[in-house]
Amino acid sequence: MAASGLKASDLRAFDLAAAGHDGVLSDESGALVIKPCTAREVAFYTSAAEHPNFQKWMPTFFGTLELSSSEPAAGPVTHDRNTSIVLQNLTYGFDKACVMDIKLGAQLWDDEAPQDKRDRLDAVSNVTTSRSLGLRIAGMKVWKGEAAGGYKVFDKHYGRTFTADNCVEAVKEYFAGEISEEQKKLIAGRFLKKVTEIREALEGQESRMYSASFLFVYEGDGEVLKTALKEEEENAKKPPKDEDDDSEDDEKIEKVEELKLIDFAHANWTPGEGPDENVLQGVRSAERLLAELVK
Repeated sequence: MAASGLKASDLRAFDLAAAGHDGVLSDESGALVIKPCTAREVAFYTSAAEHPNFQKWMPTFFGTLELSSSEPAAGPVTHDRNTSIVLQNLTYGFDKACVMDIKLGAQLWDDEAPQDKRDRLDAVSNVTTSRSLGLRIAGMKVWKGEAAGGYKVFDKHYGRTFTADNCVEAVKEYFAGEISEEQKKLIAGRFLKKVTEIREALEGQESRMYSASFLFVYEGDGEVLKTALKEEEENAKKPPKDEDDDSEDDEKIEKVEELKLIDFAHANWTPGEGPDENVLQGVRSAERLLAELVK
């Protein structure tokens, strides 16, 4: 799958972004997201190949796409950047994706930010869990079931109402999809394992990321989730497929859960500067919050 074959006319507005980014598009299959980007973000994705332990926690990068203003894209365009980045859609493969975007770091601005932007972001950080925990819930979308009206959406203001003491309640709300208690524990446990692996990867990296996020996704329909878990179990018993073997149909496999780091518009590799303690504070807090749900 490559970005080169995409045309603006094939794209449509993407509506499952938990933290509501403007100008995000998707291809017809839904497997890709196309979003406005900076040269810095492209450079970070491109050079991530030299950091494989970190790269495995990033969405798959398929290149860039020039969306010229003469070829209008679907949906309102509220940015002035013609270059878009083409990435794996992390919600693809889910029937009822439950999504949570957690912004990482107490400091959310980089060295290039003007003073007024620093002041504004610091003011939000100071009165939210960004300062106390190094993380803040930036948005959630939770499937509640048809009878309960479908999706419940929580915007950026929701996460700002919590403190370090009660933030776990917000995370519990994320796991309140149409799934059983046993399924909640299982998914929270899987997320905890992944967050721990991400922490270990970050502790071994010299990078700086400001305003990057965790994107959590799980299957919110309990019946579909049960099927996905069964499929997973059966696939684990099969002998590993030969890479050149195209004999089986490339069918859409139902996914159980997904977790990646996203949003690298303010990210750099910083050799010689040690690990990113600003982001790591938030990652360790996420570990503690998930551990509370698992126990």
